[in-house]
Amino acid sequence: MRTGTEAMQGRDDLDDLFAQARSAGPVPSEALMARVLADALAEQPKPVVAVPVAVVRPEGLWSRLAALFGGAGALAGIGSAAAAGLFIGYVQPSGLSTLGEAVLGTPLETVELMPDVDGLLAGE
Repeated sequence: MRTGTEAMQGRDDLDDLFAQARSAGPVPSEALMARVLADALAEQPKPVVAVPVAVVRPEGLWSRLAALFGGAGALAGIGSAAAAGLFIGYVQPSGLSTLGEAVLGTPLETVELMPDVDGLLAGE
C-alpha cells in the first residue's frame, strides 16, 4: 500500500502527463482535411442568379387615389372608419346616449356641436 507522500508523487506524475497532453494537440492528417473540405464544398448551395423583373404599376384613377392616401391599406382603413362613423351616427346605440350624458352632464340633443359665429365673436 502507498503512503500519503507516494500518492502525492503519483498525482504530480499524473498532472505532468496531463500537461504534456495539453501542450501537444492532436493534428489531423492531410488526407482527412482534404476529405472534410471536399464534403463541405459539396454541401454548399449553388449560387442563384437573380433575374430582374420589371414592375408594372397601373396608373389609373384609383391607384393614384390610393397612393395619395398612403396605399391601398390606408385607404381601406379610412373607408372602414368612415363606414363605422356613418353606422354609429345613423343607428345611435342607447349605450352611446347614456355614455354621452354621463360625460357631458346634459342630454346629447342639447349639446351644440357647431356653435354659431355670434357665440364665438361675443368672447364668452
